[in-house]
Amino acid sequence: MKVLDLDMDYFMKSVATFINESELERLPEEDYGDSVWSEREVRNFLEGNLGLSKQNRIRGRVVAGHNESLFFWRELIEKGDLSTPFDVIHVDSHADLGLGYSSWTHILDYLLYYPVEERSQHPRYFDTSGHLRSEGIGDYLLFAVAYRWISSIVYCGNPHGECNDYLLDTLKDFKEEPIWDKPVQNTIQLLYNPDMPFPQYNDTEYVKRQYIRNSRKEPEVPFLIIPTIEDVHFYGNYDFAVLAQSPNYTPASADFIMDIFREYIVEE
Repeated sequence: MKVLDLDMDYFMKSVATFINESELERLPEEDYGDSVWSEREVRNFLEGNLGLSKQNRIRGRVVAGHNESLFFWRELIEKGDLSTPFDVIHVDSHADLGLGYSSWTHILDYLLYYPVEERSQHPRYFDTSGHLRSEGIGDYLLFAVAYRWISSIVYCGNPHGECNDYLLDTLKDFKEEPIWDKPVQNTIQLLYNPDMPFPQYNDTEYVKRQYIRNSRKEPEVPFLIIPTIEDVHFYGNYDFAVLAQSPNYTPASADFIMDIFREYIVEE
């Protein structure tokens, strides 16, 4: 099965980064209002690049925070409408794979030790400030990988961003193909090792190889990164589609995009 996972901030020519998740204010119009795509540009992308059609609408939902995509998927899985693992087409200015969050250490050092069927019951962790957290707007996709819900990710990154906002520690063998101006294929593979601490940044290559060699490895998840608009080509064959408003990463003047998106889905 295949899920389209859109963030409204993709449709902006200026990318906001590292905004506190608890921030309630919208982005200021004077700084970001002019960067929002026009209605024609949005429709051309939805139809021409993503293959959406008002004549063949997809079951879906409009949510506020992007982590609500994960909650929607859980709801569909529990109802038996969405089978795992599924493919995710992630169209966003951010990878939402845990960069800037401390949840990845919780996932690698704790969550992966649970049986797969129990993992989604244990998302809570304490961050570096001592606050209790759960799946957030910037790491929900990494949690979904840890739950083994996802078989592959295509990250259509905003061409005005860097498209490299993911953790090297979550890639297979801690290696990556660098991002340039064309699609790049990487692989996510989470691993855990009960006999060794997770390697630190300044650890030797020998230590890292030892850790990898003796680790318990999760299934590989192909991770294709598309950093340009012209290389986004899909045919609308999604089982479900979600659009996140991401209010702390978008100005209020972008909200018309939600109404446009609703024309292409049957809301659940």
